[in-house]
Amino acid sequence: MTGLSRAGKTVFISALIHNLLNGGRLPLLEAQRAGRIKAARLEEQPDDAVPRFQYEDHIKALVQKRLWPDSTRAISELRLTIEFESASAWTRMFSAGRLSIDIVDYPGEWLMDLPLLDQDFRTFSEQAAMRASTGARKALAKAWQARAKAITPETPADEELARDLAAISPAISGLAKPTNIPFRRWRRDAS
Repeated sequence: MTGLSRAGKTVFISALIHNLLNGGRLPLLEAQRAGRIKAARLEEQPDDAVPRFQYEDHIKALVQKRLWPDSTRAISELRLTIEFESASAWTRMFSAGRLSIDIVDYPGEWLMDLPLLDQDFRTFSEQAAMRASTGARKALAKAWQARAKAITPETPADEELARDLAAISPAISGLAKPTNIPFRRWRRDAS
C-alpha cells in the first residue's frame, strides 16, 4: 500500500481487512462477488521484529467512536489468509486455494523523504530553512525558527529542545492533520 500522508492508507487497510473477515460487500473483487471466498482469517505475525498492525483498534475508532485513526507513526504489518475456490474447475479438483497477504502500513511522510536520498544534510537544511521563510509557511514557521535560532553547532545536545522542534515542524510542511475529530466535522473543516 503506497500513499502520501493523510491519503487514507490505514483506513483503507482496516476496511479491506474488516470486509474480508466479515463477508462484506467488495463488488470489484471477483472472487468475493462470485462467492468463491470461503474464509478469511488473521494469522501470526510474519516478522516478530515489526509491530502488528492494530486492526482491532482502528476498527473500534472508526466504527464505534466514529473517529479518524491516529496518524501512522511507525511501520506495522499484519498477515491475512484467504481460503478460496479457484475459478478453474481443473485447479479445484486438486486442492482448495489459499492466499496469505502480508499487509504493511507505514507513515506516508516516508514518501516525501525520497528526494532527500540525492541530497546531503547541509543542502537539505538550507533548502528547508529557505522554504520555511517564504509563502504560506512563513507564519507557520515562526515558532520553529525562533527555537531553531538558539541552536548552533556548539550547542550541547538537548533532548527536550529536539522534541519541541520535532513537535512544531509538521505544521511547517503542512503535514499536520486533525486527530480525534469526528468524520463529519473533519471533512467539513478540511474543505
